[in-house]
Amino acid sequence: MNRTTAAPLVGKLDWISVSLVLFLVVFGWLNILATVTPVADTFQWSWTHEAGKQLSFIGLASFLVLMVLLADARLFEVLSWVVYGISIVLLLAVLAVGVERGGNKSWLSLGSFGLQPSEFAKLGTALLVARLLGSGRYDLSTWRGRIMPAIVVGIPMGLILLQPDAGSALVFASFLLVFYFAGLPSFYLFGTLGVAVVSILALALSPETVRLVISLLALLSLFVSRARHRMSFIRFVKHPAIWLGLMAILWAGAVNQVFDNVLKPHQQIRIKLLLGQVDDPSAAGYQTAQSLIAIGSGGLFGKGYMQGTQTRLRFVPEQTTDYIFCTVGEEWGFLGALVVLLAFAGLIVRLVLLSQRQKHGFGMYFGLSIASILFVHFAVNVGMTLGLMPVIGIPLPFFSYGGSSLWAFSLMVFVFLRWDAYRWESL
Repeated sequence: MNRTTAAPLVGKLDWISVSLVLFLVVFGWLNILATVTPVADTFQWSWTHEAGKQLSFIGLASFLVLMVLLADARLFEVLSWVVYGISIVLLLAVLAVGVERGGNKSWLSLGSFGLQPSEFAKLGTALLVARLLGSGRYDLSTWRGRIMPAIVVGIPMGLILLQPDAGSALVFASFLLVFYFAGLPSFYLFGTLGVAVVSILALALSPETVRLVISLLALLSLFVSRARHRMSFIRFVKHPAIWLGLMAILWAGAVNQVFDNVLKPHQQIRIKLLLGQVDDPSAAGYQTAQSLIAIGSGGLFGKGYMQGTQTRLRFVPEQTTDYIFCTVGEEWGFLGALVVLLAFAGLIVRLVLLSQRQKHGFGMYFGLSIASILFVHFAVNVGMTLGLMPVIGIPLPFFSYGGSSLWAFSLMVFVFLRWDAYRWESL
């Protein structure tokens, strides 16, 4: 056995990241336990409820982490194509023989246990994206260099959309941030933001108002350009404000068509609730309404552990998974919620900092991929709980109940931490 054994590895691990992950896992489990403990005094511990199962999931996650830490770090880059290929096969298996839950056919049934391949597809995609970008053979400033990375991200994203699981598919948009750091022109990042803004305007305002707003903005841009430079007719026609305005108007019309003819009624209601166009807390907005009541009732210091009435009386559906954060707000208050938010922010920032000090491109881009995925999960889940984003059903990493999510995120983070420790070994 060489000097890169487990004992020296302990001192090379980034213990700040490890401590933050352990805190989130343990604190998350405590909140899951609170949600399954009813007001009645007849509660008894059971391995069959969510808290018991989650403890089993944590045990298996610990075993997986141990295997990762004992492995040669270089193995993860070598096996990136294999892991990605397996994740694609599992996604195809879901479409063929998957089990439907909550309107999405996104689970594989393994006896009494369900596996969600979309969670592991994030790991496979992050590994392969890091290998491609780290090789230096793909220049994202050129069209040719963008094709392969886009295909690698687009295949699992498309398969997940077919389930259909829009929430999990949305997470793959986080790789746009990684591509931007790898040299993708800023036009694509800001263009994506522009598309999001136009989409929101199209859904929030009437088609006539949207066309008027876009036209006025285009005319304002033309006026500013005309004031600075004399403009011929040809230059006027070719001005970006003209064709960008036309594209924005066409996109707004397409968004309305998709909303009216493609989205299901419950999906339309969720978007209308977010935009304030529907106020019906007794129906489609029940989850978010109850979540806000729970968080608001916690005040500054919270009602106390296992003292939350909304939590223990189970007013909030899916409280161990999508809405676990409202348990924190009710029982631990604003200060407890702030601690959780800071822990997530600290972990994400730490992963970015570790990525920047990598000597190998694979490690840098893999770390950035994990940080981006964590950020999107964290921002969307908490925003959903606070009524700032539509209900799309993605878990809070390390915190929500679920084996697939916990195992996938544990593997993602600790594969990167193992690689980060490897840079010391290669000195």
